[in-house]
Amino acid sequence: MSANTEKPSRPGLKFGRTNEFTLFFTVKPGHGEQIGELFRRPGFKEQAREISKRIGTLHDARWVLFDDDTRLMFATNFDGDWDAYIDDFAAQIPDLFDEILTHTEDYPGIRDPNIKDFVVAHQATACSYFRAIPDATVKDLQKAVRVQEAFQRLLDEAS
Repeated sequence: MSANTEKPSRPGLKFGRTNEFTLFFTVKPGHGEQIGELFRRPGFKEQAREISKRIGTLHDARWVLFDDDTRLMFATNFDGDWDAYIDDFAAQIPDLFDEILTHTEDYPGIRDPNIKDFVVAHQATACSYFRAIPDATVKDLQKAVRVQEAFQRLLDEAS
């Protein structure tokens, strides 16, 4: 058995059918509060749920301001291909990404033809990545929840 020495074409670790994705940005001086306000605005959580539904492969997402609001981290887990994931963000939610990342250094805009190069330059591959259910996609998990809910309704009706 030989070791796989081929480097993946894109950064990030894969575990089962899911990939980790972590980006780090430098926040423009004095823009940390503006970023924080975006996430605290009314309706943001509902908007995030709608975005997740539109993307369809997004397990979770976290944004973290750190180092006295001078750095911003965006981390997600997703199903499938890296390039398709970036394409989905550009097609489905370009304005939200522009609204947030315009407060970071050197952000070219999601519609820039070199956006994938920008993302790769800001992506850090995890040292380790683990998923409790590595082969379950978002669609698999949504289906399991629907089946469980239907089963519980049957049990409730039977009692």
